[in-house]
Amino acid sequence: MYSLCSWPKESLYIHQDGKPSFALLATIRLWVTPVTNRRSVGHIAYSGHQISAENEVAVLEWIVKNCRALLGNCSTSLGEDELLLNTIDKIQDYNGSMEFGDVARACNSELSAFLEMNSRKLCGAVQMCRNTRSIHRWKLAVQWRLSYKRILRECISHCNGRLEDLFSQHQSIIREPKKF
Repeated sequence: MYSLCSWPKESLYIHQDGKPSFALLATIRLWVTPVTNRRSVGHIAYSGHQISAENEVAVLEWIVKNCRALLGNCSTSLGEDELLLNTIDKIQDYNGSMEFGDVARACNSELSAFLEMNSRKLCGAVQMCRNTRSIHRWKLAVQWRLSYKRILRECISHCNGRLEDLFSQHQSIIREPKKF
């Protein structure tokens, strides 16, 4: 697919609102086009227009399939990360009466590993400073992971919405999964 792309790889991405970039859409549109037709329709793809309704369906289904695969490869779910982030906030706002009973089992292992790593005995002020930095880094990592998953979820939602629009506009498109 990258051999068809005239844009740098950095331009092949999904925006934070879940919409695929112009370059990503154009590249995938050309990639799902049969090799024999690419030369004749390349200008359409590079201008940002859909090549055909069938091509656009294949593009959107490919994006949805790959976003779902990326989400499926994550070790934690979106909900687990939200719960973990909430727990990290509680740790930062610790007032002596915190309960971890509602932390999901998947998050519990990450929480336990963090607490174990940061329970080494050092001088009080040094340990406090080190723990604070560790908590901030951990929170940033979980926030990044959560943002990544939200972007993928938004992309799936965006593509599914566009697919529904295409299916309603073009009744002749048969809804069957494409093989890539």
